[in-house]
Amino acid sequence: MSQQTTTLVHRQAAEDTAFRVETLGTEIVPASQRHGKPRELFFVWFAAVLTYTGVTIGQLFTSLGLNVWESFLAAIICSISFALLGYASCAGPKGGTVTLTLSKASFGVLGNKVPALFSWLSAVGWEAVTMVLTVYAMLSLAGYIGLPSSGIGPTIVALILTLILTYSVPVLGHATVITMQRILSYILAACTIILIFAILPKVHWGFSVPVKDMAAHGSWPTFLMALSIGLISTFYGWVNFAADYSRYLPAQTSAGKIVSATFWGGGIASLIMMGVGILLGTFVNPQAFASNPVGAIAHAVPAWAAIPFLIVVVLGDIAANYLNAYSSGMSFLSLGVPMKRYGAVLLDGALCTLIAIYPLFISPQFMNFFSNFLSLNIIVIGPWATIFLLHHFLIRGRYSENGLASNQPHSDYWYQGGIHWEAIVSFIIGIVATILCVNSQLYVSPLSNQLFGGADLSAYAAPIVTGMVYYLLASRKIRKQANLLKSAA
Repeated sequence: MSQQTTTLVHRQAAEDTAFRVETLGTEIVPASQRHGKPRELFFVWFAAVLTYTGVTIGQLFTSLGLNVWESFLAAIICSISFALLGYASCAGPKGGTVTLTLSKASFGVLGNKVPALFSWLSAVGWEAVTMVLTVYAMLSLAGYIGLPSSGIGPTIVALILTLILTYSVPVLGHATVITMQRILSYILAACTIILIFAILPKVHWGFSVPVKDMAAHGSWPTFLMALSIGLISTFYGWVNFAADYSRYLPAQTSAGKIVSATFWGGGIASLIMMGVGILLGTFVNPQAFASNPVGAIAHAVPAWAAIPFLIVVVLGDIAANYLNAYSSGMSFLSLGVPMKRYGAVLLDGALCTLIAIYPLFISPQFMNFFSNFLSLNIIVIGPWATIFLLHHFLIRGRYSENGLASNQPHSDYWYQGGIHWEAIVSFIIGIVATILCVNSQLYVSPLSNQLFGGADLSAYAAPIVTGMVYYLLASRKIRKQANLLKSAA
């Protein structure tokens, strides 16, 4: 191993301690600094997912045309997808670094820059979406306590407060994020219970939409469309962050415990918040929701529950953005940019502010902004996630320290000229297949209406097509490489 690689792997860093600046970035975490228990991941994902984004998705199910029980079935399936997120998290302790650096094993040292770039852009998009929701909630909360809540001035103040609350924690780093997620979990759970009791008396349990008014051509295509959107916001929305929060765990940590903690934390929170959105969708005006979803719900619930609801939105979205901001910085560093970890987080904050200005000050139709972003996200993240997970399965979680730490031709993941072409080809084919199955506001594939009844099947095309192609092209080669690395270890 070269001196450069040795330095990258074993560089001394301050202990991963809450409320101190984390100095490790994408470097491999030394064994001496591995710590923690899998149960930490429960709170990481519970706080991150117990947010207003889930409410938005649940309401979207009903606005597409699903009844209450069809919507809940989609929500349950989305919750189950967090088990797969838990499996992705298992790569963290095995490789000791962040998700998009582990992705080198799949794509090659140079080839990995492609998914790392898209992962960074995706994370920045999620940050901006969540930031907008937080600003809306702050303005509504200000109105309830008698402060100015409309116009450019209050919106700017709310945006500044959102930036301070959002980025002060991820700038400090991993241990601070873990600690704050645990604290916020309890506060969010208490406020959410109050909100559920407030809305139950107003729910229209018999809510239904005529078939002619459904988003797709009938109940089944509409269900598939809704489920696709739900999966994009749950599993696909978080998978490129998965190992970032498990990488400090000891290498021999039980995979079953990691999967269990992630599944229960994210799955329970997802079902609760999507469920709240579904119930609200039966009586909240959809036009008002599309324009300002936070304000629409705040005015629809009883006055005594409005403030707990707005607290859930503000704190929940801040908790989600802790992960978005921290991991987007890691994706940026995985591009090979020579920058400190906290500098990457601050750069993301500046970019997200510029993006958030559009829906806050230029185009107030937030739901259009949100839906457009989701439709773009799956096209790239879906194929990448499939390759990453299938590769992890094929190598049985055995990563090369040399391959991950080195960016030079002697890396075990240099492949051909730094690129694993089988992965790149599978990635491109997966993207094309996903585009052919999209039905969104930005683009509707001709196949969607002609063959799929108007359904959006992008969330299913990504794993099926990409997985088949990558397995056929690379499985034998990858297994052989993994066996050679095992023998050399």
